[in-house]
Formats: sequence, C-alpha cells, structure tokens
Amino acid sequence: MRPLADVEALVQMAAVDSQWREWLEIMAVNCHISSFRMLKAALPPGWLGQRNLKNLENKSLWWVFLEKGGSKMGPLTPRQAELERNLRISGGGAWQKSLHAAGFSVGIIKSLIATGLASREKRQLFDETEESSSRLDSCFAELEMSQTLTEEQSAAIKTFDSQPPGQALLLWGITGSGKTEVYLQIAAKELAAGRHCLILAPEIGLIPQLVDRFFRRFGEQVSEYHSGCSEKERVRTWRKALTSCKPLVVIGTRSAVFLPLTPLGLIVLDEEHDSSYKQESPMPCYHARDMALSRAVNTGARVVLGSATPSLSTWKNLVPNGPIALSRLNSRISDKPLPSVHVVDMRQELAAGHRRIISRPLMEHLSALPAAGEQAVVLVPRRGYSSFLSCRSCGDVVQCPHCDVALTVHRGGQDHQWLRCHWCDHRSPIESICNQCGSSAFKPFGAGTQRVMDHLMQELEGVKVLRFDRDTTRGRDGHRHLLEKFASGEADVLIGTQMLAKGIDLPRVTIAAVLAADGLLHRPDLLASEQSLQLFMQLAGRAGRGERPGKVLIQTYCPDHPVILHLVDGRYEEFLKKELELRRESGLVPFSRACLLRFSGESAALTATAASALAEQIRPLCDSKGWCLVGPAPALVAKVAGKSRWQLLLHGPEAAPLPLPQGNELWSGLPRGVSLAVDPDPLQL
Repeated sequence: MRPLADVEALVQMAAVDSQWREWLEIMAVNCHISSFRMLKAALPPGWLGQRNLKNLENKSLWWVFLEKGGSKMGPLTPRQAELERNLRISGGGAWQKSLHAAGFSVGIIKSLIATGLASREKRQLFDETEESSSRLDSCFAELEMSQTLTEEQSAAIKTFDSQPPGQALLLWGITGSGKTEVYLQIAAKELAAGRHCLILAPEIGLIPQLVDRFFRRFGEQVSEYHSGCSEKERVRTWRKALTSCKPLVVIGTRSAVFLPLTPLGLIVLDEEHDSSYKQESPMPCYHARDMALSRAVNTGARVVLGSATPSLSTWKNLVPNGPIALSRLNSRISDKPLPSVHVVDMRQELAAGHRRIISRPLMEHLSALPAAGEQAVVLVPRRGYSSFLSCRSCGDVVQCPHCDVALTVHRGGQDHQWLRCHWCDHRSPIESICNQCGSSAFKPFGAGTQRVMDHLMQELEGVKVLRFDRDTTRGRDGHRHLLEKFASGEADVLIGTQMLAKGIDLPRVTIAAVLAADGLLHRPDLLASEQSLQLFMQLAGRAGRGERPGKVLIQTYCPDHPVILHLVDGRYEEFLKKELELRRESGLVPFSRACLLRFSGESAALTATAASALAEQIRPLCDSKGWCLVGPAPALVAKVAGKSRWQLLLHGPEAAPLPLPQGNELWSGLPRGVSLAVDPDPLQL
C-alpha cells in the first residue's frame, strides 16, 4: 500500500457552506440537471481541480493604515501631513503600491510610521481591480456622499425596509428617475449592518457605469464578477466572498447569482425585464430572477427588481395577487420632462421618392447636432454591414454551410467585405458569381450598424459617428472605453444594436432613434410585442437626461401597430393590462407553463428519431399530469455549426412541476451523437 502524501498547503477552509450547497441542489432539481453539473456551472472556471494553483494564489502586499488613537511624536513635515490626510480620506488605509503610484516614496511612508500615527502589515490581495488606472486615479478621491432623496425615492426605501426577510420589491421607475441612488442607499444600510450586497445587470455593457457609481460611494468594498473578468479574477472574487471579514458589494451578470456571499442582505436585479437574465445554453437553463428570488428565501436576503418597463410575469405577481411589493418613481430627477415621441411613416418617405435607410426628418435632426453641441443614439436591430447577400437574378440567398441561416455581410478597412455567420462564426469571402445561376447580380439587402455608419459619414459632413456593438466592444473594458470616447465628445452620433438601449446615462444625448422598428415588431415570438415596447421605451429614456429636452424618432412602415401607439402615449401599464388579458384568454404564459426539450446531433435523421422516441416515452406522464406535448419539430434555426436541431414543447398548468422523470432517465436512451438540453420556462422557441 502506498503511503499517504503529505498535505502541501491549505487552499481553503471550506469551498462552500452547507446552506448554499442545499440551495444549489434544489436548483439542480428544478433545472433537471445533476448536482455535480450544477455545482460545476456555479463555480468559477478553474475552481474544480484548482488548475494552475500557483497562478491563482493571492499576493501578499504591504497595507499601510492609520493607527487608532495613535499619537504623533513631534510635528509632521508637509509630505507626512499630506500622506496622513490621504490615508484618512481613503478610509484609513491603502496599499503601499497605490501610495507609490500617488507619488509617496517608501521613505515618506516609513517616516510617517516612525511618528506612531501609522503602521503597515502584509495582507493578501484578493483581486486586481485596484491595479487598473481608473482605480488608481480615484484612490484618494473622497468617497461620494449620499444624494438628497426625492419623496418618491424616500418612500421606496421605506417600503423596502418594511419587507420581511426573503421578500422582493419591484422598483418601477421611469428612465432617469433615480433608481440607482435607491440601490446605493439601500446597499449602504445593508453594509452598515454587516451584510453583503449583490448587484446584477443583464449585460456586461452595463457593468462599467454601475461599478463606477458604487465605487465612488463604497470604495474598495466593490468587486466585479462576470465573463469579462479573467479566470484568475473570478476565482479571487469567489475566494474573497468566502473569506472577507468586511461586507462586500459584488456587481456582475447572471452567473454572479451563485456567489457564496454570507450573510447576504440584498440582491438587486437592474433592468429586471431583460431577457439576457435567461441562460438558454448550455445547461443548466435558468432565469437569474428566479434564482435570486429563491436565494432570498433561502438566505433571508431581500430582493429589489428595478425597471422602467417591468416584465409581465413580475407585474402579474404584485401584491395582492402575488408576493412582490411595489414602489413607483413617476418623475425624473429635477422634474426633467420625458422625451417626446415622433413616428416617421416610411411609407410616406417611399411615396415621396426617398428610398434611403435614414428618413429625411432624422437626417435633419442629426445634421444639426454639432452646431447645437448635442448628441444622438441610433438603434439598428443588427450588427454587420448588411443583413444578407442575395442574387437579384434567381433570388438565392447565401447561406452558412454549417447553419440554417443567411450569412451577414461585414465590411472592414479599404472597403474589404466578407461574409460571417453570427451563430457559428463561419467566415468566407464574397463571391462575384452566384453558385446557383452563375449571375453576377449580387446585392446586399438590409442594413446593419456598419452600413448605417458608412451612410451617415457620407451623407452628413462634419458629423462624427461611433459604433457600439459586439464587434467594437470586445475585451473587458471595451464598453467602458467606447462610452468614455462618446461622452468626451469624440463623436456626435452613437450607432448600436439593442445593447445601446440598456441603462446608459449620457447627459448630452437629446435624440434617440430607431431605424427599422418593423423587424422587431414582427418576430415570430410570443414576447415580441412586450420586448419590443420595452426596448423602445428604454431607448427613449437615453434622450433628455441632461439639461436639454429629448426627442425620439421611430422609423416604421406600421405606425398604427399597438406597440407604436403605446410608445407614443407612454402608457406602459395599459399595455400590460391588455397583454395580460390576451394571454389569460388564450391560456398562454404566464397563465400556463412551458418547457422546451432541445435535441442536437450531426445526423438529421438520427436526431429526429431520438426526439420522436423520447416524445413517446414521456407522453403517458404528460397526459396524466394535464400537460400537452407538441412536436417533435425542427427548431426555428434547424441547423447550427453542422448539427441538426429538433425540439419538443411541453405546455401545462401554471406553476405545475414539469412532467419529466428525475435523474438520467431522459438521457439514458439517447443514441450516441445526440445531445439533449432541458429548458424550463423558455423565453424563445
């Protein structure tokens, strides 16, 4: 028998606590996934197995701090007094390397320590946030004081304070009404009580502004956790959550809901209506809002769901019909008016002979921006140069060879163009001859962010333009750097995809525009109307947040569409009432429940056969529980990355458990090469 190896080092006292583990096991059952796979999804990459352990070890650095009740020995020199003042402003302590960056030498630091006013000790550096230039620049900035609250904001905080542990509050505030200040002041109370705070945003693009706001208020208590952070940073933040003696504020995307913060006092979901909170692939498929509400019940934390356009499912569950309390912010800060909405009927533009992407009214407004010192944001539904490439002779559309979708035209420097698939990232050059009929009459159709940008730069002399989409904001700080460029006045117009409408605060923006509203209104999706109105109202909220009033222009061929009419009158709650009644009468979600079983395999025939076999396997259980089974049928995009996709839709009673066997029974009969994913409560079919 081989002798036991010696223990080399104590890595962690405990990876997770028992309460967190029990909650995660319940979530695994709800998501129809094994406990191990759920644990693997929850933990940061690199945690299991502790790969590259030495690279993940925390650094030990000098921490310089003021002594409590310390008495100085003689008068201080001017530099010693300045160092003492900066330490006091920064909360009583700072890393020595940050002091060096601020211009204080080791000699000055040691001389202050010699007076008895300060000391230093080795401490572990859990994350690298203070190494960034933005943090160094603000290292000694005095922490921001709380702002004076409006009556509505004060009432919202009182309503939150009155909620028992485990409960949730919907903070329904119009854009620019000060929801973030409410988050900050609630978080301050929780931190003062020694409890951690978790602040969630739907997308990485919203993280920089939230981090900046919270860091100015709480300093080094603030950390980030999202896919834009390196593996090393995420592991360190996880360890910090486990071992920190001080309460923390962690800001992140949906995966941050799993952080083992104990005791946890507050979970905020900003823009709670956003579909990006839903994890669709890979398994586990979950909604961060559901996870947060469940976690609050498990830990006694309280939840704030913030939105200017709350989701129908949240609105349906307000007191007295459900457990969620409501507090409203109906006025913008300083009583700034909401922007006016103007609908541009593109049918009339066409009848007048104007066939360009951008309407004449929008061109007039954009051309006046530089002289007025104002800015605009323009929403384009998709990135790229054109939506697709089509042959005008035979009508053939160039498809991705691996997916059942058209390739998108992209354009680079020196007018170089190529085709790209936004599903599998396949890329190919643009051919000059149609593969079907041999014609050379190729033409790009539709307009992406690149094409709109090129069009504006050609048509509007003197107007500077920037793009804001996934192609231009890569990297951890891509969003921050681009928004900083726009805010500093390097451009007059910011063109972007849907990420442009979400929570961005730019005071000089007075114009917000939607170029092709119809593409969003007519999606084959149950939630198309709800999500389109939410997006348009969120985009409208970007305009007029400063001193000057804002204006919204919507280009559409359907000016009488109910979504457009509700956008113009601003009565979002009336839309919710009508939509709720429509779904109630039809027995649709949220008055029922759905589950999607997604199959994927290289062989289309084998994948379809596996889906049919599983449908027959679960049909008796569905029938006995009152569930309807629809399919199997090809997915809306029937092939992705060379794999055929089929799906089964289960439709049943509201809040009923899924009629699926637990454990591996669903997967045990699948043929080799066919995968299955279970998506409870899908947002997209």
